[in-house]
Amino acid sequence: MPVRTIILILFILAGSTAQPGIFAGEPEKQDSPLFRYLSHEAGALMVAYTPSGLDPRYEPNYPAHPTSSIRADLMALKPYFNGLVLYGYHPAATPRILSIARELGFRAVLFGIWEPKSAMEIDGVAELIRQFKSDFAMGVIIGNEGILFKRYESDDLKFAADRLRGKIPGNIPLTTSEPLVSYESDFILKFGDFLAPNIHPAIDRPQLQAAPAAAWAREEAIRLAAMAGKPVLLKETGFPHGGEVKFTPQSQEKFWSSYLSPGTLVRLKASNKVWVYFGVAFEGFDTPWKVEQYSLSIEKSWGLFSVERKAYPAVEVWRETLEKQTILRSR
Repeated sequence: MPVRTIILILFILAGSTAQPGIFAGEPEKQDSPLFRYLSHEAGALMVAYTPSGLDPRYEPNYPAHPTSSIRADLMALKPYFNGLVLYGYHPAATPRILSIARELGFRAVLFGIWEPKSAMEIDGVAELIRQFKSDFAMGVIIGNEGILFKRYESDDLKFAADRLRGKIPGNIPLTTSEPLVSYESDFILKFGDFLAPNIHPAIDRPQLQAAPAAAWAREEAIRLAAMAGKPVLLKETGFPHGGEVKFTPQSQEKFWSSYLSPGTLVRLKASNKVWVYFGVAFEGFDTPWKVEQYSLSIEKSWGLFSVERKAYPAVEVWRETLEKQTILRSR
């Protein structure tokens, strides 16, 4: 039987058995608050967050960025999400984000370490985990797309994981994040306690319209889970609302509606320790600086909110998802 046929069968089986609030993972990970949050709790929805208006490429921007702006960001996101996915640690920004998130009642944080070779980032994340361990379900993503783009090497990820693991509780799961193509590497597929891929049909399958693009992203995440035999959190996917003719606020809304309608949690029936979480929105706010960084016109337009915190239509899909899951949880 062709491999792709097997994957599709697994997809059908997984979709038919997906149930919010059920988790049967590896015994040693049963006590992971993050895994419980992702796979037990209806209404567990996360959003990728970089402070609006902050260009992170320039060091002086971090201490200059107003705390009031971070607060306004998180207040705009809170009606739709209760978890944050971060991209890096900075001593002038990340502690402020965590403090305000705790105050506003966010339930989960996925820390990011942008530079795995930075002892400052690793130790800063470890200290925040110690400080906030009773307030959030937490995990750590060590690196983002750095293997593919040669910002660091596999040994750097291993060294960072070893340093971090020696400083944090064993029930804090670790991983890295790479574009889909990088998971052809056995090292990337096996690294960490779960996978956190970036799967972008707008880039990898540009011929697809919104609904089939959403279906393709889900199918690829389930394929990775079947290959790796461990949980998958689809960290980045989405549809821009501008930058090219076919990308509009309406097509972005269509993508997220199609993406979320089958549910935010799928378990593979063939192995009930393996599940896929589809509840991460990419991303909270538009990032105009990315056009200069990556020379792609769509890069500024992934946000559910503008830099001025104006909501695009797609964010209402996330509100509806949260309301539906909250109802399920109350039954």
